[in-house]
Amino acid sequence: MNRGYKSIVFYICSTAALGGLLFGLDQGFIANSLETIREVYGLDIRSAEHYSSILATGSVIGALLSGIFARYLGRKKSLVLSGLIFCSASLLSAFLPPMPVMYGSRFFLGFAVGIASFIVPLYLSETAPAPIRGAMGTLFQLLITIGIFLISVTNVFIAKWIATPRTALPLMFAIIVLFATLMFVGSLFLPESPRWLMLRGRRDQAIEVLKKTLNTREDVEREIRDIEGTLSKQGVRIGILFKGYFIKILLVGIFLQIFQQLVGINVMIYYAPTIFGYAGLTGIVAMMTVPTVNMLFTFPAIRLVEKWGRKKLLYIGALCMLIAMLASGAAFTVIGNTSDPAMIAGGPKVILLVAVIFYIFGFAVSWGPVAWLVCSEIFPLRGRELGMTVTTMVNWTFAGLLMDNALTFMQIHGNASIFFIFALFCGLSIAFVAAFVPETKGVTLEQIEWNLKAGKKMRSLGDVTPGNHHL
Repeated sequence: MNRGYKSIVFYICSTAALGGLLFGLDQGFIANSLETIREVYGLDIRSAEHYSSILATGSVIGALLSGIFARYLGRKKSLVLSGLIFCSASLLSAFLPPMPVMYGSRFFLGFAVGIASFIVPLYLSETAPAPIRGAMGTLFQLLITIGIFLISVTNVFIAKWIATPRTALPLMFAIIVLFATLMFVGSLFLPESPRWLMLRGRRDQAIEVLKKTLNTREDVEREIRDIEGTLSKQGVRIGILFKGYFIKILLVGIFLQIFQQLVGINVMIYYAPTIFGYAGLTGIVAMMTVPTVNMLFTFPAIRLVEKWGRKKLLYIGALCMLIAMLASGAAFTVIGNTSDPAMIAGGPKVILLVAVIFYIFGFAVSWGPVAWLVCSEIFPLRGRELGMTVTTMVNWTFAGLLMDNALTFMQIHGNASIFFIFALFCGLSIAFVAAFVPETKGVTLEQIEWNLKAGKKMRSLGDVTPGNHHL
């Protein structure tokens, strides 16, 4: 393939990845709006945790049904559906309905997030040319971080300049409505995934899509042969559930997503201002440190994921997070559980702030984008929707467990305790990557599938065997 890519490739990937932007807007919404929501609706900490975590509940259900949507509606129409639900649920929330309706709206926002977190990486992995598949897949995570940053900035601004919470909160939701409309309209003009079209027996349409994204007739013919070869070797779809190779790769994907959550990222994204407040850090530093660092350090990941590869980034990120969580735990051990911020010394505050920045750096360049990317690459074509469904559900299940219990856990066991637990899981994630995760940089999805069925070890699925570049 020629090194240059048609501009439509970047349009397709950027538009699809807007699902990540909405993902981020909803994920980052809580951090700097939680106090406003609590004032408007009179919520205590436990109720606030429930409202925050119901997004994850909706995401689990959305992910569960996404495999059905992806199979029967297609990747494109599923993205359109996600955008429509984003618009509707955000608009309803902006009218500040009674709290049960607000819970329902946030559930459906989660439902849309679940669809987007499943469909966008799947669509990008199936549509982007192999040499830039990692970079384009990482774009999804970049836009998540941009969404978190944008909603954090706007919520801080709105909360600061609009004194009345009941006036401020609808404006906070209106920001999500604006971007949801952009995604909804943009997704209407996307082409369908060529691999899904081939799954449905629509070969001519798949060829037309590939003509738009690939440079030469030879590239198109080679891609079609690879996809056809993959399909011809498949048995009955439901039968893949009973294939040993599929169960093995499914477990790899499941544990990747479990570790992505158990290293603690959503606790930091959702509750960073609250956690900083426990250490006497308030104001703009507490509100904007995490979303800003998270966004800035995701930019290098777009280049590094193709230059260094997936595994190296996972190693580096986990090690950085391990060090940072140990430092954060140590800082809170020194601080203790004092209720008077004036009694907290400056040293532990600085250590905590630097540690959190280092932690977010480690996650943003590695586990943030790479876990989603690898899960979109490793599953065989006929089992891809199933694999992505299960792994996405697992991700949101563990995210919900953390969001619904983190602050209460810190109150009961001390603020330092949770950071040491996250450090333990960072260490375990390194061992897991070494033993089971393959390097998939620059390898076609069909080659990965061939290696999987040939019985290669999980960590060796990215090895290119001479003569087996095309199935």
